[in-house]
Amino acid sequence: MNTPSDDLDEDFERAGVPRALQSRSRLLRDTLIRISLDIARRRSFDDVGIVEICGQAGCSTGAFYARFPDKLTLFKAVMVMAAAESRPLLETIVRETPFADILDRLLAEQVRRFDGQNAFFRSAFRVSLVDPEAWEPFRRNARNLASVYLERVRAEPGIVEESIDEGRIRFAFQVMYGVLNNTVSNQPGPYTFADPAFPRLLGIAMRETMGLQLRA
Repeated sequence: MNTPSDDLDEDFERAGVPRALQSRSRLLRDTLIRISLDIARRRSFDDVGIVEICGQAGCSTGAFYARFPDKLTLFKAVMVMAAAESRPLLETIVRETPFADILDRLLAEQVRRFDGQNAFFRSAFRVSLVDPEAWEPFRRNARNLASVYLERVRAEPGIVEESIDEGRIRFAFQVMYGVLNNTVSNQPGPYTFADPAFPRLLGIAMRETMGLQLRA
């Protein structure tokens, strides 16, 4: 089973998880987070009890409380891990996809992720209402993803350099995440993740927002 690298410890601590000093303690901490993330992707975390999580991890509730003060802190750690998993996947798409296809590939993957993890994102939104800082790993991912896309834009010879506006490009990624988050939490319509037009129209919105011009 993969465990988070040590560089996540700082994010876990910011979420309220005490630092694990021994490797065995760290392994159980990471196991509890991983099991909880797997559950949260299928069900509302409000419906999940600590006893169930401990049963799947093969540990006592005492061992749980030695690592997490409460279930809210556990879920904030789950959000940290989820963000850490998604970042390399999305950044690889932006770095390695032919430039003309980046947004189509990226949006297809984003729609797949948000639609397939509806329960997780809805739980994460509720937690972020209690503690807005819990959303910081996802905000950081969004900023980093926009930065990677900017690198590709600036290296693309077919784009008119004068049309590159960093603020507009970053705002386009803000638009993307705003639409995805709103669709999960409010389902406002008229389009849903199941509609083939959803990623296409979102791509049009992002391109129009960026305003990039191609050389003749």
